[in-house]
Amino acid sequence: MRELLRYAQHFRRMYQKSFQPLSQDLELSQLEMDLLLFLSNNPDRNTARDAVLLRGFAKSNVSTAVERLEGKGWLRTQPDPSSRRVKRLVLQPGREAELERLLRCQETCFAAVLKGFSPTEREGLKTLLERMDANVQKALEQME
Repeated sequence: MRELLRYAQHFRRMYQKSFQPLSQDLELSQLEMDLLLFLSNNPDRNTARDAVLLRGFAKSNVSTAVERLEGKGWLRTQPDPSSRRVKRLVLQPGREAELERLLRCQETCFAAVLKGFSPTEREGLKTLLERMDANVQKALEQME
């Protein structure tokens, strides 16, 4: 089913094009925006390692993005009380309006993809995608 790769590429292009105006306006790279959205959407997953594992970002790119976002005042790192090796990524206060713009853009992308789908169809799609993801995870485990 080679179409899956094409569908994923189409979505990626649409998603990135949707964020281009915000990227320019907020002076953020796509990765920086993606990292901010990841942290906002997953407050309990707030380490660079979480972003690498769950979103598939390259470790070196995340390190660079974290440094740049710290310098721009979007986030700060904070040592984890239970392990000094772990640094928590904390969104800085005062950026809520800009972060809300990023979240709205993301929601608009997802709404465009699911336009015309009934709630039942959305649930069915979610079930199918979860099954596909389980297959992918199993295949990855076998490769390691």
